[in-house]
Amino acid sequence: MNIIILAVLPYLTIAVFVAGMVFRIYSWWKTPQPGALTLFPAPKGSTATFFGVLKESLFFPSLFKGDKALWVFAWVFHATLALIAIGHVRVFTDFPRLWATLGINADRMSAVSGGIAGVIITVAVILLLFRRISIGRVREISGLPDYLALVLILAILVTGNAMRFGEHFDLTLTHTYFSQLVTFSLSTAALPSNPMFVIHFFLAQLLIMFIPFSKIMHFGGIFFTQTLIQRA
Repeated sequence: MNIIILAVLPYLTIAVFVAGMVFRIYSWWKTPQPGALTLFPAPKGSTATFFGVLKESLFFPSLFKGDKALWVFAWVFHATLALIAIGHVRVFTDFPRLWATLGINADRMSAVSGGIAGVIITVAVILLLFRRISIGRVREISGLPDYLALVLILAILVTGNAMRFGEHFDLTLTHTYFSQLVTFSLSTAALPSNPMFVIHFFLAQLLIMFIPFSKIMHFGGIFFTQTLIQRA
């Protein structure tokens, strides 16, 4: 199972993700959109449209106007998710010279900031899942894929927190593993043996393959829909 999850599945995951992304983006691109002459008032220029889309992507002002409680949960979730994604760069590689120059203890900073972010985003996902189950109008428009996405994300967060607060995690080993994975020179000796890492990585790969076929793709679709909305 370790060989399948760590040596075979990553390549399949990337193939499914890339193919799915290309298909979804192509579908959006080919979807007919109203022309500029049908919109009123006059469409915004490209600069105004760009900053309008950027504002919506970063701060969700439309969601803030419609549902302030959901805005808080959603913004906290996306902000901490971005921090965690940046922090995961150290799983693949490290920058010891940069940390030495800045006088930063990267391990201590990662433990504190990563631990706090992990707890916050876990609470945010639990609240979002509870909201989807408890509020009637939200439950009515929710399907199995919506629940599956949240449960999968929650499982990934729980296993990630378990590694951070539990058994020691060997970053050096993961650096070697991902380096060999990228260069197609993977050896069985480089496969991580930490069971929690294997589960965490397996769940993450399932999520990555699921993204192009789920509502999680809103991170890409927003640039198509919001460009049209901003022009209007």
